[in-house]
Amino acid sequence: MALAFTALAAANANTTNQSTAYAGNAGTPVANDILVCWVMCSGNSTVGTLSGGGWTWNLLTSFTKTAGADIISVWYAHATAATSTTPSYLPSAAATGCIISCVRVTGQEGTNVPYIRQTATNAGSTTNPTVVFGAAPLTGNGILAFATNATNSTTQWTAPASFTEISEVAYNTPANSTETVSRATGQTNATLTWTNANTTAWVTYAIEFYTAGTGPTDPNNFGFNSTGFFGGINTL
Repeated sequence: MALAFTALAAANANTTNQSTAYAGNAGTPVANDILVCWVMCSGNSTVGTLSGGGWTWNLLTSFTKTAGADIISVWYAHATAATSTTPSYLPSAAATGCIISCVRVTGQEGTNVPYIRQTATNAGSTTNPTVVFGAAPLTGNGILAFATNATNSTTQWTAPASFTEISEVAYNTPANSTETVSRATGQTNATLTWTNANTTAWVTYAIEFYTAGTGPTDPNNFGFNSTGFFGGINTL
């Protein structure tokens, strides 16, 4: 099966100040999808929790932008059935807004966990944000990437060359925007570059997934007798 990246539902941007859960938009995965959610929560610097669909949501990574004022977290879950899922993020304390972008990943090597070759992140405040993998991606693998900045516009982002935009949303007070992009196959350049004229603080993040039938370790080992966690992350 070829790799595919599909929005679980439309990405959601919420500018409400609250300490209760921010709800994304509901969508129904196909059984055994891996779901990957990007959450950008402004006015808060500590990771909260993600829920939805009755699945266990595991934190893949987290980092901050805007001098530590905004927490960004990346989560994954194994959807064991075609159950309507509303990703909901509960901040650790009162926040000023939240963006939730959730993607269905199909055709990757892992069964219960994402089978990841490598990840990369970058931050800055220049035009044309970039992210650079530590090694050139394998042409048969798929890439899922996210970019966020402190500008309120949903028409500012142009995806990296040969990538497809999955979603682009924004909110104001304070201004924030996120674009989610993917490429199912064919990426061999380690550098991804977005076209964006703004110079507000930005963060980028990218994940390279092994396509089904490839990879050096058993994706069901959960890190045991393998060269990395998540069945082989960072195994180049």
